[in-house]
Amino acid sequence: MRRDEAVAFLKEVMSSCANMSPDSVTLSHAQSADSEIVGYQVHIKTVLDKKTKQQVQKIAEKHSVDLKQEKDELVVYKPKKAAQVIQ
Repeated sequence: MRRDEAVAFLKEVMSSCANMSPDSVTLSHAQSADSEIVGYQVHIKTVLDKKTKQQVQKIAEKHSVDLKQEKDELVVYKPKKAAQVIQ
């Protein structure tokens, strides 16, 4: 996803999920050309309760991004196929 899309997503998550610490969230850029992820991605390194996770999923749907669980973090990203259709 573009940087401005990632920032908009982060702003909404942080304002909607009061129990989430800003320290648990990072923004990174996909480096590999072979990656299924395009552009920026948001990593949430915290254990989310059911209600908070549902809230994050709802916000992700609104922003047309996907979520995937990787070990101890939730990754929010725009898949390569979706990004190609939009461009």
